[in-house]
Order: sequence, then structure tokens, then C-alpha cells
Amino acid sequence: MQGFCERVRRYTTSRMHCVSGMSRRAVQKRLHRPIPSAFQQRPLGKLPIHQQRVSIVDGKGHGPQQLFPSMVHFEMEISKPDDDIDLPKAAALLALHANTKINTVRFVQKELSRLKAGFRAHAEKNVPLAAPLPESCREKALVGALCDFLKADGFEGCSPANYYRAENSLLHSVLSKKRGNPISLALLYHEVGQAGGLCLKGVKFPRHCLLRFGSGDMLGLLDPFSNHVLSRNEVYKLIAHIDPHAANWEPNWDWPAPLPKKVFLKHMASNLQNVYQRDDNTELATRLARYMDLLDEPHLHAYAH
Repeated sequence: MQGFCERVRRYTTSRMHCVSGMSRRAVQKRLHRPIPSAFQQRPLGKLPIHQQRVSIVDGKGHGPQQLFPSMVHFEMEISKPDDDIDLPKAAALLALHANTKINTVRFVQKELSRLKAGFRAHAEKNVPLAAPLPESCREKALVGALCDFLKADGFEGCSPANYYRAENSLLHSVLSKKRGNPISLALLYHEVGQAGGLCLKGVKFPRHCLLRFGSGDMLGLLDPFSNHVLSRNEVYKLIAHIDPHAANWEPNWDWPAPLPKKVFLKHMASNLQNVYQRDDNTELATRLARYMDLLDEPHLHAYAH
């Protein structure tokens, strides 16, 4: 891991030195300079966005290109209070590190709008508000409707053979190919479910991201990767991986805490970085590292453990 990180650092320095003509010492100084005040969080309202032009290599050996200000937009988004962060937009901006030629934000917003409208109509038909159901039962019925709707649209977890591929963590690719890993599918289910009146909260389990719904006796966990609500025995097995002494767990046990949106993004980025490390792809690792640095900035709203 240390060797890979060192190669990423050397790669960044050498690339900037090559495409800009700056001395190595000047490159080192630029890489370690503090974040400009123009990047920092500002009061609400329409503000001009200053483009920071960063020379990079396009990944196909065709020389340097100009990376448009996706990182500026990304930082502005994740600098907001957690409830105000547009998670799909932030995930789409994060995906730009892999390909700047695709308008990932527009594509993600268009596809999600289609899915949200479709599920809203599906939910109204299959779980109508006029149906005499307690709210807790209605929520479980809506979860079932969400699973049916997304399965019918073709979404499912990626195959074991393709599990460790970057495309499974890039939201625009997940929406296009209709395949993803647990955390990217959790984002999809969360956003689409919300359009039908579902309140889903992302929770992290070992090697898995689940969505919690309901409360008390009707607390449930949805597994987007396998597209089903976990049974009590399945939940027990997951809990045992964390705490072997949790045999007396009850359905109203309000743990683990929901994932803040910024932490959700950090998990997505970490999955991508693991893929690049495995594939020894220092170029994409270098691009992604700049976004990961923004997620770790102390002046942003931090996750309270």
C-alpha cells in the first residue's frame, strides 16, 4: 500500500512537471499549497464559479487536456450541511475523475428522474394511499414494491466475476449498465424509493451496505444488492460478524447509525481506490486522490463518530 501511494505521489509530480514545464520544486510546492479561499464554503445564493484549470493526461496517451471545474463543484456540494447535500449529484461529480467527456450529472439526473416517475406511478397503483394499512405495514409494502419495480427495470447486483470493477462504483455507469455493487445500488434504491414516499437510511455492515426502514417491531433491513428484505436469521448472521455477543438483538435495536452522505461518498471513493490499487492504475488513482483529499478536508462538515 505504501509503495502504491508513493508511486501515485511521484506520478502526480512527474505529470505536472511534464505538461506544465515547471521545475520539480515548483510542482512540489503547488501540490502542497493550501486550498484557495475561493474553494471554501460561502453563504447561500448564486455565486460565480471560478474555473481551476488543471493539466492532466486523458488516459489514452493523447497528451494533456484541461480538467473542467468538477472538483470545484464537488467541493461546493459536499461543503453543505449533510441534509442539503445532493448525493446523486455529488456521486456523479466524483465519477468525472474517470472520464471528463461524459456529462455525468446530466445523465444521472435524467435517468433518476425517469426511475422516480416510474416508481411513483407503480407505488400509487400497488400501494394506494386509500388502502387501509397501518403506516408501518405500508412502508414494508412500499419496500416490496420498490424491489419489484427495480427488478423489472433490469437492475441487479454485479456478478462475482465483475465485482471488483470500477464501473460498479460509478453512478452513471450503474444506471447505464443496470449493474452495481452494494453501496452504489443502495444509493439508487434510496433515491428512487424516496420518490414513492419511502424513508430509507443507509447503514454499513461488514462488506455490505444496507438500507434501514421502519421502526420498533417493524424495523427492517433491505439489501439492494440481492433485492430483498433480510429475514431475522439473515440479520443475526450479519450482526454476529460485528459483535459475537449480540445474540439477544431485538428488532427495535436502533444500530448501527445511518451513514451521513459524506461518509457514503467516502466509501464509494475507497472502493474505487481499492480497484485502482489492485489494477496498479496510478493515473486514475492520482485523479481520484484529489477528490478523496476534499472529502477529508477539516473545514468541511465532518462525520461525528
